[in-house]
Amino acid sequence: MGKAARPFPTGHFRLYKTRQTKNDRPLVVQIEYAVKSVAVRRSTGISVKEKDWNPNENKGRGGVRASYGPDYRNINSRLTKSVSEFDSKIASWCEKHPDRLTVETMRALLDDHPTTREDKGIDFVSYVSDLLKNELDRNKIGQSVYRNGLSAMKIFREFLKSEKRGTYAPDSIYISEISTELIESHIKWRREIKDNSDDTINHALTPILKGCQQAMVMGYIPVALNAAIQKMRIIKTVSLQKNDESSVKHLSKKELECLIKFYTEDKEARRKEYIEMFLFALYACGLRVIDIITLQWSDIDFDKRTLNKIQVKTKNRNVIPLSDQAMGILEQWKGRYNRFVFGLLDDDFNLDDTDALYRVRNTKTRGINQALNVIGEKLGLSFSLTFHVGRHTFAVLSLNNGMDMTMVSQLLGHSSTEITEKVYAHFMPARLREELSKIKLPSL
Repeated sequence: MGKAARPFPTGHFRLYKTRQTKNDRPLVVQIEYAVKSVAVRRSTGISVKEKDWNPNENKGRGGVRASYGPDYRNINSRLTKSVSEFDSKIASWCEKHPDRLTVETMRALLDDHPTTREDKGIDFVSYVSDLLKNELDRNKIGQSVYRNGLSAMKIFREFLKSEKRGTYAPDSIYISEISTELIESHIKWRREIKDNSDDTINHALTPILKGCQQAMVMGYIPVALNAAIQKMRIIKTVSLQKNDESSVKHLSKKELECLIKFYTEDKEARRKEYIEMFLFALYACGLRVIDIITLQWSDIDFDKRTLNKIQVKTKNRNVIPLSDQAMGILEQWKGRYNRFVFGLLDDDFNLDDTDALYRVRNTKTRGINQALNVIGEKLGLSFSLTFHVGRHTFAVLSLNNGMDMTMVSQLLGHSSTEITEKVYAHFMPARLREELSKIKLPSL
């Protein structure tokens, strides 16, 4: 077996000689390091004639011969001390920043300026990933946002490598190397190579923009650069020729009645259970599927007819009044399972295990939505019936029946009314006409 490769380069000495150098003229001794096949050299301040130089001295690093004169031992000692100090400095830097040594960094180290980089040699993707993890640990984001962010940064590395935009490594750049031109190239690559929609690209930009914002705060990138990058989301163009319908898929009152009729006539037991879960979520003010999966009997107060639960996505506690329809479904499920209402989790499941919860959510949601999609096809719906359609249906029917937007927002568990307005503003015209009719203006 051969010797294991060092994780950092070590220096050796060479004489600086050009074609114009005259024979017997003293030559400058340089210390040399190789970084990715590129030689980085610096003068030691010592000059030696070529005849007095021994390239095999000092274990092959180079040194002066005895013919140099009585001071040759002192010169060799100075050279050895110099290369040892540089080796130690480089080894220490490489330990803190594995696989990140560049020619630029080596030059800075040899010039005794190891902190010349404003970004301290921090990898951009790793920086953003750490930022996402920190927000997850502080409950500022959920597992879905965290994992989607990591996925976006993984694809960003793929972009760097495939487009040869990496610097110190094929799929890596330092924080200070981020630029508007690089972001523009990334957007173009996602659109043309990945065939991503503008919405998908904007979602993928979210962690990148968040990383740039924090990098600006830390002084790693200029304020003006960050300001320009923050404006790089794709703005959706609105055609004056075409009045686009809302992308919010929901059941009309008639379609909801058809679903209930289908449920009463259906003979497949498990499918009926999925419909009951869907309808309970709708009746319970549009609960998310993850909150149905994690719903416990301890969350239900049958006397007060309320559901008191911490939402998995927002980590906020929401107290929801339960309608007669919701209470009726709960009565049907009483006694079936000990801890979780709909038996979608084992009784001993640890709800604080976010990784396990994320995995089971994906599995359970996929199974429920597949069943609902089949039901939607049987009903002749023009869109896929998913669990989230129930949430939209509650919101839209509530607004159409005169419920205040603020109240709808509170029942949905949104963190702000602004979110509710952004999603459901399309369904307000009928309400606005009703309110406008109350204003008595004089006629001609």
